[in-house]
Amino acid sequence: MTPLLTVDGHHLLYRSWWGFSQRRITSRDGDRDLTGVFGFLAILRKTHLEMAPDHEIVVVFDGENAAATRQTRDAGYKADRADADHSAIRSLPMVKDGLDAAGIAWLELDDHEGDDVLATLARTAVDSGRTVTCYTGDRDLLQLAAPRVTILNPARHRITPTDVLTRHRVTPAQWPDFRALTGDPSDNIPGVRGVGPKTAADLLAGGLHLDHLLGSGRLSGSRGQAIADTWTRVLTWRDIIRLDQHLPLGGDPATGNPTPAMPRAAAILEDLKLW
Repeated sequence: MTPLLTVDGHHLLYRSWWGFSQRRITSRDGDRDLTGVFGFLAILRKTHLEMAPDHEIVVVFDGENAAATRQTRDAGYKADRADADHSAIRSLPMVKDGLDAAGIAWLELDDHEGDDVLATLARTAVDSGRTVTCYTGDRDLLQLAAPRVTILNPARHRITPTDVLTRHRVTPAQWPDFRALTGDPSDNIPGVRGVGPKTAADLLAGGLHLDHLLGSGRLSGSRGQAIADTWTRVLTWRDIIRLDQHLPLGGDPATGNPTPAMPRAAAILEDLKLW
């Protein structure tokens, strides 16, 4: 069956916008900054041609109210992003138009984060017998790594479950437990004070999950006490980090057919009269 290449659209958009920050790409009249859309389409084309030429592509974006559900569990979740520079979002309508012009499927659910949509697409594809490559720089997606799911990062490295275990000393299934302990600054999840990756991996050694950590005898000393004192919040952070693999997508955007090679980014922008 045709392998599936899922793409973390917001990650790629921000990377494209800021990756060319020293040399902006504009329309001929100088009125439109095309850096984000040009970079997005160019990187996607290169990734498809060089890393997954026989795959079907589906791009996933965050919904407008994506973080709201998790923020009901923890008001601090992604709260610091309100003050971040979101200039890249100005390119989003052009990116979607470019994907449509290139015949690339994309999906955005208003009340859901793209990570959950990516997780659901991966689970659905694997259930139907397909293999999946997920292109992203978001480490939360490492929890999806599985025998039939690999993570392709911006450095063009394919990450397998073995890679996750070798690098971080936890399995993909333990990733939410691990990150709840260590924290995730990108999502404003503080973690437990004094607990870094080494300590967290030691506590979870042997495949242990948070559900069994309290009774494991491993929570000794000041760090153990800090975890016990923060326990309710740790479990909340774990649940927030866990991806939902069973969203109602309202229809699978994937067709099961390989995506033809994309036109060059410049050609797509020319067709859309954006130059």
